[in-house]
Amino acid sequence: MDNLAPEILHEIFRLACTDGGFTGCSLSLVSKHVKLASRSARFHSVAISGTSRQLADFLSLLTKEQATAGADGYTPVVKHLFFSAVRSREIKEDRRVVSKSLLWENDRSEDRVEKTAIGASRGTYLQDVDTLFRLLAQGLETLSFIHCHGWATLTRLSGIECPGGFPVLRELTIVGNHPFVGAVPSVFYPSLTHLHLDFPSWLNEPSLWAERSPHVTHLCLSNINHITQPLEDLASTGNPFKELSRLYVQPEAPPAPGGWCGNPYMEHAMFMCDFAIFPHTATIPTHSLRHREGNTENWTRKEWLGRIGGGFGCWIPFEPKMDDTATSARHELWDGSLDRVEEFILSLVSPAAEAVTALTLLHLRDSLD
Repeated sequence: MDNLAPEILHEIFRLACTDGGFTGCSLSLVSKHVKLASRSARFHSVAISGTSRQLADFLSLLTKEQATAGADGYTPVVKHLFFSAVRSREIKEDRRVVSKSLLWENDRSEDRVEKTAIGASRGTYLQDVDTLFRLLAQGLETLSFIHCHGWATLTRLSGIECPGGFPVLRELTIVGNHPFVGAVPSVFYPSLTHLHLDFPSWLNEPSLWAERSPHVTHLCLSNINHITQPLEDLASTGNPFKELSRLYVQPEAPPAPGGWCGNPYMEHAMFMCDFAIFPHTATIPTHSLRHREGNTENWTRKEWLGRIGGGFGCWIPFEPKMDDTATSARHELWDGSLDRVEEFILSLVSPAAEAVTALTLLHLRDSLD
């Protein structure tokens, strides 16, 4: 290995470092020669999640390696990044202290000290996030970004400054709202072709997403909980994306089984019938995906690793189905759907709720006949 040209070693190491950093860390421990030869490739793909300390340590390492590089021409560049915000534990602590301050007018000195320390820690973390994307935005090709997207599970991030946008980014996944701002007036992602968003986030600003990334050809919307008119328009004309050629839709997960009330299951099952029909009535080639199971972060990371390793991720190839249902009204495809709805609902509710749920389904069937 010592006799191989640096260019060959670089390509070998680059092809190996597609697992988010584990292989890169291992290479740095092999020998001094391998550590130096793999300096750039070790940072090819990086996954950052868990704690603010991990982010701070990574920034320290990256800046150190970039400062010492140069003679060999292989400066560390991150091409693929998975980023998940820190857990909301710090937020909960912050809320606890704030709650004390609201309940007690005479805020005790120890509470003020604790609140100040937490605020400083959070400020340092947000500053590190800004630094991370200032360093990496210009060279990133794929990015998966997860932050607060529900009830206080992760820290909410916003206003991350990226003055030049992401000029070479090809694939982007965001769970949560769009967190970046910059000097670029509108086209923030000029090279982006594959965009994966949570449905509620896209629904808030579909036109803005089209302005930020005008060349999107593949769009995936996850966590869909109802078929909206903007979604109908998107599947019909591609609007507001002018170059859209493939649409992927993914429903939200069903309610957990064993509930005492059948209403949530009925609502979800009726939605799923409409969702199943939706791809057949779309003009833009549309493919439906199975709902996510388990932790969103793990699911998203798995898809990201699959993509940088040469897999499909959520972008499963499919042939458009052109049949007589493509121009049919959605309600014409409901024949026989209620039987599947009833079977699905009764399989989820608790035994004690089956009788009431069955009666409710009977009334529902009568109202639709």
